[in-house]
Amino acid sequence: MSAMRAVHVGLRGGARSARVLAAPASLRMISQSCAVARRKTRVNDLYRPGIEAKQWPVPGNGLEDTFDKEAVLGEHSADREWSPEELAAATQDNVLFTWGATNPMISGAIAVERAEGCYFWDTDGKRYLDFNSQAMCISHGYTVPQEVKDAVAHQLEHLPYGYPGVTALPIRAKLSKLLAQICPGDINSFMFPSSGAEANETAVRMARVMTGRHKVMTRYRSYHGGTVMTLAMSGDQRRWPAEAGASGHVHFFDPYPYSFSMGDTAEEVAYQSLTMLREQILYEGPHTVAAIVMESITGTNGILKPPPGYLEGIREMCDEFGIVMVCDEVMAGFGRTGKMFGFMHADVVPDIVTFAKGVNGAFVPLGGVGVRDHVADYFRTSPVGIGSTYNSHPVALASAHAALQVMIKDDLVGNAARLEPVMQECMDAMLEKHPSVKQARSVGLFGCLDIQKNTKGDFIAKVTDAPVPGMVAFRQALLDNGVWTLMRGHTIFTNPPLVITEEQVREGWAAIDKALDETDAAMED
Repeated sequence: MSAMRAVHVGLRGGARSARVLAAPASLRMISQSCAVARRKTRVNDLYRPGIEAKQWPVPGNGLEDTFDKEAVLGEHSADREWSPEELAAATQDNVLFTWGATNPMISGAIAVERAEGCYFWDTDGKRYLDFNSQAMCISHGYTVPQEVKDAVAHQLEHLPYGYPGVTALPIRAKLSKLLAQICPGDINSFMFPSSGAEANETAVRMARVMTGRHKVMTRYRSYHGGTVMTLAMSGDQRRWPAEAGASGHVHFFDPYPYSFSMGDTAEEVAYQSLTMLREQILYEGPHTVAAIVMESITGTNGILKPPPGYLEGIREMCDEFGIVMVCDEVMAGFGRTGKMFGFMHADVVPDIVTFAKGVNGAFVPLGGVGVRDHVADYFRTSPVGIGSTYNSHPVALASAHAALQVMIKDDLVGNAARLEPVMQECMDAMLEKHPSVKQARSVGLFGCLDIQKNTKGDFIAKVTDAPVPGMVAFRQALLDNGVWTLMRGHTIFTNPPLVITEEQVREGWAAIDKALDETDAAMED
């Protein structure tokens, strides 16, 4: 190349370089990005955007399989016995608990080894009567009916999975038909998400899509699930961390607030509650409200059955304003209250009913949404806009199809109704004997006690409080007497499996009777 040509090329390149360097930073970034885009990438090479992403530290040797596969498989083989010490260490090092801080929850957890009927045993061989069906869900007890085992095994053998959006599953058809036969009114069509929270999310999505409205009204003494939306729907303090991530949720007062009364009679309570709700709907704008969602009988916030006429009044308002009425039956549904559903204690049929827990005794995770014909008709021609990989999982559906048949055959709903007077008799005895028992109530096998700290009737703790000494002492005394249940604030829950016998109910109350000496001792006067 001649010297003159070399100088010309060099000057040209230099000028171009100068122009690039003088260009704005955004243009230089685009230029660099284009250069990266022109490079060929290898199959399975890391994706390379134009801007470097933050590189988080990778422990060990990066993405390579560095563990000893034979050692891992040997340690986790089905026939290897783990010592209590090994299990405790794995729990401490590798497990995170739900709802509370993990370390204190681990320290108070029972190491459960096996279970049968209404009982479970810890690793030391101590037996406990489960007086709350775990999370109010082990309706059939711990002994899995052979029919359920056979149904699950058959489903696993023949069709372990099918994506619900593109497969017509025989077991989904069978379960939906069975539910249509046992549900009241024209609740004839069903969807099957994986949990009660997902069921409530689905119900809200349906109501919003169907009405074109956004607001959802729920009660303060309510709980609807642990997702961002369902926590925001919930009324108690569990919603506080989730409120920033959800919108359109409006809360209204229950017939039975914590700190004031709606009236001295059931009629007054119903009238005042409905009058307040109607005025609130008018202030919110009825045309903005998609749904009213409520537990037909309040669960973890106090086992509260609404007064006569209350649900009927809400049904009338929903009809008047075009609002979708949703009953959350996740806890109350499938026999817990002595009827198939909690709303059946009133003369109403909701537009949408959500359920989980009792539909299959919690043997396999499963939720459900049942809708009336007018709702189903809308979504037969319009997309619902919600779904998931595990929606309508065939193994879970098979467990429910069999478990519901067992529930009907063994009359578990009737058993809950027959044992309600026994529960109330035992509660009356606690009220008579123990000054710390402020009040007690039960609907079927859905019940609780409220504990007071003085004769003025002040609760021993708020629902937002950490466990107070008197309740901690009660819990330990109850465990010492071989009975387990859940407690929250001032409330002791009494929700045994629906398979429980009268003898076992009285066994549970005998232990509660002894343990209540601790809350009596904690009384301030």
